[in-house]
Amino acid sequence: MLKNEIILKAAIELDPEWNYDFRNGTMGPTLYIHTDSKEKASVIRKRAPGRFEGYYVIVTYSYDRDL
Repeated sequence: MLKNEIILKAAIELDPEWNYDFRNGTMGPTLYIHTDSKEKASVIRKRAPGRFEGYYVIVTYSYDRDL
C-alpha cells in the first residue's frame, strides 16, 4: 500500500480532521498525527491505535506550527 493510500485510509477510519504524515521514524516507517495543542494530542492518543496497517503511530504537537 502506498503512503498516500495509508494516510487516506487513516483519515477515513480514524478522523479526517487530524493532520497526517508518513515518514521514516526511529522504529521504521511511521504514521505521524500532528495537532496544535497538548490537550488535543492527549485525546488523539486515546483514540488512535499504536499501530495502523502495520505501521507505528506517533502523535505530536506544537503550538506554533501552522496547520
